[in-house]
Amino acid sequence: MQVFRICRDIHQALDGEGSRLFGGRWNSPGKPLIYTSAHLSLCILEQLVHLDVDLIPTNWVVLNLDIPDTLSGENLSGHPIKEGEARKMGDEWLKAGRTLYLKVPSFVVPQEYNILINPLHSDMNQVKINNVSPFQFDNRLLK
Repeated sequence: MQVFRICRDIHQALDGEGSRLFGGRWNSPGKPLIYTSAHLSLCILEQLVHLDVDLIPTNWVVLNLDIPDTLSGENLSGHPIKEGEARKMGDEWLKAGRTLYLKVPSFVVPQEYNILINPLHSDMNQVKINNVSPFQFDNRLLK
């Protein structure tokens, strides 16, 4: 399975450190988690909803990751999730440690999905970065 991640070039490590420090929609602070999307376009939208368009830095990259199809994951993409439930569900999934990834519905585009990766899972060493390329947000998206 191919997934995508947009991040600043200094945050390319697949360690979930940013989400461990600050938490996210699907994880509490103190719990590392790697946020990716099934489509690059969804990655862009997921980033834009969190950014101040006047302060967007220019040093972004796109990571194209490969999660081997032989690895196990769980799927919540067909289930409606309430905003306040996501963090609890993500924390419980991380604690259980059953699977490497969790497929979840996007809150930005509910018909699409994000892939959450547990960087502490024993199969993490099989996730590979296929490509890293520079990325710049189109100025028309920032108006």
